[in-house]
Amino acid sequence: MAEFEQSKSHRYSRWIMASFGAREMFGEWINGAFGFAVYYFYEAVIGLQIWMAGLAFILYSIWNAINDPLMGYLMERIHWPWQKKSGMQRFPIIIFGAITWLASYLLIFLVPTKWVVDGNQWRIFTWYLVTLCIYDTVLTIYEVNVLALYPDKFQDSRERRVAQGFGTVLGITGIVLAALIPPMWVTKELESYRTMALLSVAIGFLLLLIILPGIYEDKHLREIYKKRNAKITTERKNSFFKTAKLVFSNRNFVGKIVFHFGYYMSATFLQTSAFYVLVFLLNRPETDLILLMAPMLTGAILSTPIWALIANKVDNNKNVIMVAGILMTLSFLPLIFVNTIIGWMIGLFFFGIALGGQWFMDPPTFADVLDDAAVKTGFHQHSVYIGYQTFIVRFAGAFQAIIFSVVHILTTFPEGVNTLEEFLIKSENPSLAVFGIRLHATIIPAIVILITLFVFWNLYTLTPEKVKENKSILAQ
Repeated sequence: MAEFEQSKSHRYSRWIMASFGAREMFGEWINGAFGFAVYYFYEAVIGLQIWMAGLAFILYSIWNAINDPLMGYLMERIHWPWQKKSGMQRFPIIIFGAITWLASYLLIFLVPTKWVVDGNQWRIFTWYLVTLCIYDTVLTIYEVNVLALYPDKFQDSRERRVAQGFGTVLGITGIVLAALIPPMWVTKELESYRTMALLSVAIGFLLLLIILPGIYEDKHLREIYKKRNAKITTERKNSFFKTAKLVFSNRNFVGKIVFHFGYYMSATFLQTSAFYVLVFLLNRPETDLILLMAPMLTGAILSTPIWALIANKVDNNKNVIMVAGILMTLSFLPLIFVNTIIGWMIGLFFFGIALGGQWFMDPPTFADVLDDAAVKTGFHQHSVYIGYQTFIVRFAGAFQAIIFSVVHILTTFPEGVNTLEEFLIKSENPSLAVFGIRLHATIIPAIVILITLFVFWNLYTLTPEKVKENKSILAQ
C-alpha cells in the first residue's frame, strides 16, 4: 500500500513521461547514425585495413571495460558543487555529457583529409581509436546518469511502463530517422560523411531540448535525494573492487545484463551490417537504408501498445521478456536465406515486433533489479549497477569488431570498396564474401541471443510477489 500511496501523492504528467521517454529518441538518433556509418566509413570509404579497423574497436572496448564501471562508481561518490546549493544531483552532468557527446560524434568523421589521400594507415588508426574513446567516455557520463534517474523519478510500476512505452516508440523512431535523414546526404565521397555528421549533431541539439523537462530534477525529487543522502551508511564507502564483487554476486542483475547483452548485440550486428547488406547483397544504394528500417519501426510501434497490455495483464516481466526473446530469435531465421529487398523488409517487420518488446520491457525490469539490490544492500547505488551493465553491453562492440574482422578476413572481403561492381572485381570469392555478410548479419546474432536468453531464464528469479515486497520495503 505504501508504494501506491506514494505514487498517488506525486504522479508525473504524460508530457513529463513522454519528455523523459524522448531520451531514447535523442540517444538512438546519434547511436543509430554511429552504428550505420562509422565502421563502414573507416573500412569501406577511407580504406582502413580490416585488421586495423578491428583492432581499433577492440582497444576501444578495453577502454570501455575500465571506463563504464569506474564512471558508475564515481558518479555515486562525487559531490558536485551544485548539489548543496540547488539540491540537483544528475541534471547538470546529464546536460554536460549530452553536449560533449554530440561534439565527439562529429569529431570521429574529421580525420584529416591529407592522411586519407596519403594513405597513412597508422595516423588514421590513431584518430579512429582516440575519437572512439572520447565518444564513449562522454556517452557514459550522460548515459549512467540519465538511466539512474529513471527508477528514482518513476517509482510506481505502471508509471515506469508508461514512461518506457513512450521511450520505446520514440527510440525506434530515432533509429529510423537516423536511417532516413543522414544517408540522404551521403555520396561515395568522404566529405559527404562529414556533412552527414554535422547535420546529425545539429538535429541532436534540437532533440536535446525536448528531453529537458523529462530529465529535470524537480522539488519532489530533490527532497528524495536530501533524505537519502542524510542516511548514507559507511557501507557505501566500499572500494571499487569490493563494490564490483557485491554487484556481480546478485544473480538477478547478472541474468538481466547477460540477456541485455544478447539482444543489444543482435541489434548492433544487424545495424552495422545494414550498409553491407544493401550494397553487396541487395545491390541497393546506401540511401535505401530507410527501406530496411521503416518496417522495423512499423513493427515496433504497432506492437508497443500490445506489449504494454500484455505486461500489465501478466505482471511478470520475466515471462514477457522470454516471449519477446524467442520471437527475436525466430525473426532472424528467414533473413538467412532472403535475397530480395521485399523479403528483408518483411523479416525486419517481425524483428521490429520482437525488438519493441525487449525495448519496452528492459528499463522496468532493470528498475526492479535496482530496487532488489537496494533492499539487499540497504542503500541505493543506481549508477554503479548501470555502469557495470554498460560495461557488459559495450562488449557487444568488441565482439562485433572481432567477428566482422575475422569473418571478412576468412571470407576474403576486400576493404576500400563501396560499390557492388568494385566488390565483384576485387573480391577473390564473391559468393563466400556474401555468405560472410549473412553470417554476421543474421546467423551469429540469432545464436547469441538464444544462448543469453537461456542464461536469463536460469538466473533471474524476481517474481511479481517479490517485486511488490521490495517496493513496499523501499516505500517505508
